[in-house]
Amino acid sequence: MSLKNRILLALASCALIGGAGCTQGFDQPDFVHDEGQPWCDELEAGRGSTDCALVLGEDHLIFFQYAPSSQGSRLMVNLNTLEGQEVQSFGPITIEGTMASPALRDINDDEREELFIPLLTGNVNTLYSVWQQDDEGLFHRAGELSGFDIDGFELRNGLVITHSRGDAATSYETGSRLTPDGLGTVYEMLIDYAARDCRLLDQSGLAAVRMSAEAIVAACESRDW
Repeated sequence: MSLKNRILLALASCALIGGAGCTQGFDQPDFVHDEGQPWCDELEAGRGSTDCALVLGEDHLIFFQYAPSSQGSRLMVNLNTLEGQEVQSFGPITIEGTMASPALRDINDDEREELFIPLLTGNVNTLYSVWQQDDEGLFHRAGELSGFDIDGFELRNGLVITHSRGDAATSYETGSRLTPDGLGTVYEMLIDYAARDCRLLDQSGLAAVRMSAEAIVAACESRDW
C-alpha cells in the first residue's frame, strides 16, 4: 500500500473513532483543506492555485495554501512530518495565474525530488519556480524553468531539457544544469519546423560541460520532422 493510501486510511480511521488514539494531527488547520485535503497530483487540469498537499518520501507532507492578492495569489508552503511537526515554511510566493498545480520530480538523478511551483501559465507554456533539497531535506530555490509541463521535462546527458512553444511553427529547446548552486542555462535552441532548421541562440554553457554545439544541432536536425 502506498504512503498516500496509508495516510487516507489513517484519516478514515481517525474519523470513525472520533480522533481517539490518533497520533497524527490531521485535524489541525495545516492538515485539512476545504475540499477534503486534495492531493496536488490528483487535481484536474485547470485547477491551479488550489490548496493541496503532496507526499514527500516516506515520512513528510508538503502543504500549499493560496490566498488572493492584487497580482493573483500568494502561496505559502509548509513541509511537515506525518505527525504534524513543521520542518520548514517558506513564502509568500507571488502566483500571477496558472492552470497547473505544484509537483515533485527528480530531474537530476540524485534520488531527491525537486519541487516545481507553477508561477504563470500562458497560452501553452508554464513558468515554474524550481526548489531543490539539501542534505538535510530542506528546500532551496534553484531558479526557474519554462515548458509545456514537467512531465515533458527530459534528463539528457546530465542536463534538464525543456521545450516551450514559440509560435505555430517554432519551439525552443533549453538545456539547463542543476547543481547545488542552482540552475544554469547551458544552451538554448530555436527549432523551426517549417524550415526544418535548428539554430543555437545561446551556447554559453557548452564549454563547461564539454558538449559540442555542432553535435547538438545535428541531433536536432536529424529528427523525424
